[in-house]
Amino acid sequence: MKFVMQIHKLEQQNRYWELQASLSQLQSEEENSNLIRPQKPLNPLTASKSHQELHKELRMTHKRLLKVHQEGKTELQRALEKRRWEQRVKASRDQEEAKRSRSPFHQELLKRQQRLEKFERDKGQQREGPEFLRVKERLRRTAVLDA
Repeated sequence: MKFVMQIHKLEQQNRYWELQASLSQLQSEEENSNLIRPQKPLNPLTASKSHQELHKELRMTHKRLLKVHQEGKTELQRALEKRRWEQRVKASRDQEEAKRSRSPFHQELLKRQQRLEKFERDKGQQREGPEFLRVKERLRRTAVLDA
């Protein structure tokens, strides 16, 4: 892990020196040209010392919290947690998209399917009663119809 960090640091240093070299070339070109270049106005928030200190404190606090949260977990566990989280987010997005993209015909089919399932459940509950009660109900209906 330390080796990877050292490589990363070296890469950053190389990029820094390349940028410095290109900046020095640009500055020498600008000095040669007699044009006056407008300066970018300063942002009063970022220029203030109190803002810079507050921002530095926020970054340090964030780093400390990340370290405390991730202590005791291997790199593999953190990667797996991140993958699971991404999968959950993707699944919820897909579900929302599917709900939004349903046609009116598809919605009506879903409503009909729900009504049929409810009807079958109600019918199943009616048949669960004792048989003599069902026979008695039929006899009452026929007696009322005959009269």
